[in-house]
Amino acid sequence: MQQSKFSIHRDLGGLEVLHNIDKKFDFGRHNHSGYTVALVDCGAQRFFRSGGQHLAGKSSLILINAEQVHDCRKACEGISSYRSLYPTPELFNSLMDNSKRLAPYFDEAVLHDSALASQLNGLFSVLDSPTSQLEKQTQLVGFLSNLCASTGKLALSEDKQSIKCRIAKAVSYLLDNLFSDIALTELASLVHMSQFHFVRSFKAQIGLTPHAFQIQHRLNHAKCLLRNGKNITEAASHVGFYDHSHFSRHFKKNMGITPNQYKQAC
Repeated sequence: MQQSKFSIHRDLGGLEVLHNIDKKFDFGRHNHSGYTVALVDCGAQRFFRSGGQHLAGKSSLILINAEQVHDCRKACEGISSYRSLYPTPELFNSLMDNSKRLAPYFDEAVLHDSALASQLNGLFSVLDSPTSQLEKQTQLVGFLSNLCASTGKLALSEDKQSIKCRIAKAVSYLLDNLFSDIALTELASLVHMSQFHFVRSFKAQIGLTPHAFQIQHRLNHAKCLLRNGKNITEAASHVGFYDHSHFSRHFKKNMGITPNQYKQAC
């Protein structure tokens, strides 16, 4: 039987942590507003990220950038267990000492580093214990600092940068009008593309169709409403889901837990 433990650490900027034991079902393609940094405790996980498939075994780290589309499924016989934390770009920016205030881009999807794995394991133990916020903050900053030091940034060519900028404009428009009924023709016209070229470029860049992206970010907004005391029905209605079942199905596909489990943890 699957067991999932979810927690939110408000003394760490609202850091979300998930302990997933013996995952029985697959997560379809989705994304998170924060990064995913996971440690595989036993078994193995296979997942899509950056246009390809990746395999993460015991004691390896899974790294998924904020907003990056991915999926996840069990890749072994027997029990598979992993723990994940979801630091936001804002959290990284608040910790990084640079003038540009740029959150990192993790080029590697799977990291095999025994020292970082041990440090992350220690961080999870601290987060799961009744200790001081100073210790939690010190452990978190130390781990994220070492993690960033071990990774590089993604370099983009001129052509890729041009496409990235146009799709980024469409993304911004979708986010600014998250609850509006936006037409595909409107989005394609905004970035001076045909509808076919736009959908193909959007999915290649983001990993989701514009509609799937809209659903994903409505879910992210609903999570915020639940954290701030809204009941599940109100949250679902506010972000545009037509009924409780529709909302719950998408929510569990995204988080691995039900809206009620999430709200109780909050």
